[in-house]
Amino acid sequence: MMTGENSQNSLYRWIILILFMLVNISSQILWISYGPVTSTAVAYYSVSESEILFLSTIFMIVYIPATFITSWFTNRYGFKIGVGFGAIINGVFGFLRFFAGPNYFLILFFHIMISIAQPFFLNSVTLLSANWFPESERTTASGLSVISQLLGIALGMVLTPILVIVFNFEVMIMIYGLFSLIVGILFVILAKDKPSTKSSIKVTNKDVILKGGLKPLLFNRLFWIVIIIFFAGLGAFNMVSTYIELIVAPRGLTPIEAGNLGGIMLLGGIVGAIIMSILSDKLHKRSLLIKISLVATVIAFFAISYADTAILLYIFGFALGFGLLSVGPVLLEYAVEITIPVPETTSNGILMMVGAVGGIIFIVGFEGITTPSGDYLPTLIILSVLSLVTFILSFFLKDVKRG
Repeated sequence: MMTGENSQNSLYRWIILILFMLVNISSQILWISYGPVTSTAVAYYSVSESEILFLSTIFMIVYIPATFITSWFTNRYGFKIGVGFGAIINGVFGFLRFFAGPNYFLILFFHIMISIAQPFFLNSVTLLSANWFPESERTTASGLSVISQLLGIALGMVLTPILVIVFNFEVMIMIYGLFSLIVGILFVILAKDKPSTKSSIKVTNKDVILKGGLKPLLFNRLFWIVIIIFFAGLGAFNMVSTYIELIVAPRGLTPIEAGNLGGIMLLGGIVGAIIMSILSDKLHKRSLLIKISLVATVIAFFAISYADTAILLYIFGFALGFGLLSVGPVLLEYAVEITIPVPETTSNGILMMVGAVGGIIFIVGFEGITTPSGDYLPTLIILSVLSLVTFILSFFLKDVKRG
């Protein structure tokens, strides 16, 4: 009889991971698709700049109530049904965006529906790794899932302005919609819930969130520190991603260069997530790796605040992505370890939710906080100081023993 560990070495775990990565990529592309072409979208829909920015912000607003419902649904019905349901919603409404034409309110409705699907993916990162991967590969699996989110955003930032220039705005919407629909259908057909034998993971009570299971989170000092780091880090990332064109335009960069900067920042995050995830699984020194990622974030944020050429912005953008985004998969697995027996989707979901709250506050709160010339330098300085605060807080984290 195979053990849980052996069953998790099945080659099919990589197919499941690839499918999950594809739905993550499609979700993030749909989210960020207006960011690099804000001016074009303003003209196409005949609305204000803030209304286009709201199409990205709505994802974070919806995430707050949706995260609890989607976490409960996935805990109750399993990975395949939970993520599959989200994948179909994402694909159908992503595809329908093309048929809305220049009707802004219809697009807003479709974005609300797509944003409901997103927590099914973001909250299931550690559940997938727990169900399908042995303990020695879990941070790597979580890291690849996080990388797929970054890759989706990077593709959206880089490809969107190119597709709009080569074809037009409507063709860009159609291409992304078809991709999302095809990926959603593939996931439903090919995905499975878990290997045939049980996982060795210790989290077993699926209804813990409904039976007072949030208590271990509310009174867990380490988890509160992780929450603060996620709030500031993911909030800053969401803000910078949404404002990317507006941030670099006063410094002389074109929309294409803004897209390139976003892509380079995401590339740094992908490289960092790969390195930190592998080191985390091999060294089991999560708190140390969190500190390294955060100190890189602090240095890069202060540097990018004053960078005024494309080359400097690209260099420090890569460094910012490396530091800010590489910490994600390590924090997610660290949160699972310090909050047992809370289900992975619950701790995962709460962290993503506070990151969404941070994104909303930062996007709304930092709008217009610029120099008289329109440079977002004051905002970047504030974000730099906040990253320094999270780095200091990281010294209160400590590794926990694995049972």
